[in-house]
Amino acid sequence: MVLNKIQLDNEKETLLITLYAKALDSRSKNSILKDKKAAELVDMIDYNFEKLHSFGNETMVVRAKQLDSWLHTFLENHQDATVLNLGCGLDTRISRVHPPSTVKWFDVDYPEVIEVRKHFYSNCEGYQMIASSVTELNWLEKIPKDKPAIIIAEGLLEYLTKDEVEILLERLTKHFPSGQIAFDVMNSFAINAGKEHLKKTTGAEHKWAVDDIHEVDKLNAKLKRIASFSIFRSKYIHKLPFKLRFLYTIMYVVPNFRNMIRLLLYKF
Repeated sequence: MVLNKIQLDNEKETLLITLYAKALDSRSKNSILKDKKAAELVDMIDYNFEKLHSFGNETMVVRAKQLDSWLHTFLENHQDATVLNLGCGLDTRISRVHPPSTVKWFDVDYPEVIEVRKHFYSNCEGYQMIASSVTELNWLEKIPKDKPAIIIAEGLLEYLTKDEVEILLERLTKHFPSGQIAFDVMNSFAINAGKEHLKKTTGAEHKWAVDDIHEVDKLNAKLKRIASFSIFRSKYIHKLPFKLRFLYTIMYVVPNFRNMIRLLLYKF
């Protein structure tokens, strides 16, 4: 099966950037994610993926692996948890993580994105797709609130405004009794450096820049940061080819580069 050309625009189209990054990684000799499902999806989609080669594919793979790792750890200690994968796109995380049957997993994204996702996934026992922007008010009501939750927002929050992020965090921490939330943030330097290329390629625009993570800490009193580091300091960087490892080591020395992308984990 090959899908007809996908008609997505702006931030919706960026889901293909992360999907392609994971597909490329799966085809490499020393794959980090080993995400064969992502490669299968790319082969089934009629889209010019070649134009996405210059979006820092390796850092997206490292980001995904780190978030997977945090998710695995949480589920080891909460086997009846709720997993909320926000801005899921065509992410294959559930296929990589293989959660226990006792876990309730929800993938959330725009209605147009979920319509595409339905070509590859179906709702079933323990798994449900929710068609909604995360900034809408009623989608969270569809999710049970009686279990600890882990919330993943991969490559999502930078497309929201600071006010929208604050409101979303308030709604999430109010809805669930306890849990964790993991996400990435970009600094002003990274957003400005990639602004024109991102807009020209997809029409999307990053809106929330984080230059001081203490400002993130202040967004919600219930959130307590338990991990934060530059993506260039993730242990999974060491699985990349030597040339990339060397490049990222050099980049880490320069503050603007060091904090381009940071990975954050909070508990509540």
